[in-house]
Amino acid sequence: MSQLSYGLETPEDILAKLTSDAGKLTRIPHSYDVFNFMVTAAVLNEWVVKYYPSHPIVAAIMQARERRDFSLLPSEAATWIPDQSCLPNRHCDVRRHIHNAMRICWETANASKHYHWQGNRIKAIEAAPIVGNWYQYFFTSREPDLYIDYEGECYGLLQLSGILLQFYTGLLGHMNAGQTSVSLSEAEPCAQPDLAHKAAQGRLP
Repeated sequence: MSQLSYGLETPEDILAKLTSDAGKLTRIPHSYDVFNFMVTAAVLNEWVVKYYPSHPIVAAIMQARERRDFSLLPSEAATWIPDQSCLPNRHCDVRRHIHNAMRICWETANASKHYHWQGNRIKAIEAAPIVGNWYQYFFTSREPDLYIDYEGECYGLLQLSGILLQFYTGLLGHMNAGQTSVSLSEAEPCAQPDLAHKAAQGRLP
């Protein structure tokens, strides 16, 4: 008996759909497009896990998600984001942004499925930049977009798209190339601006 399918059979197929969904996102996105992108990204994560069940990178991704610890992601993941213009704070460990982006989509999809937002770390979703403290003042984009506050870091939807499309493209390329090794590195702390210095220069509002 052949495997049941409606045309999507591999993680690459879901990545192609995610790319299509991302292409429909605008600076003022329609809620349908937001839903489709978030759910597809969450599904892609699950498909990768099921498609490569014995791969060490899959184990690392699962541990990072379950323990909410980005440092468990392999250090190679940072090299899969060559265009870092999508990162709110480029001074952070890139894996932190990858982990946050994956969790935002997973938690949003889960909340949409179960019709509640309890138990996740998404604090706000706004149609304008979320700036509630000095860190967000310096590291939140001011471009028109839908913004999500996840554990104090504010991501525009287009930033999430940039992170995830690059990450999954790099991840699947790495796995399909037959790479089985995983290397871990210490988490790098986020660098924050010297607020006192900026204040002394009159650069704070």
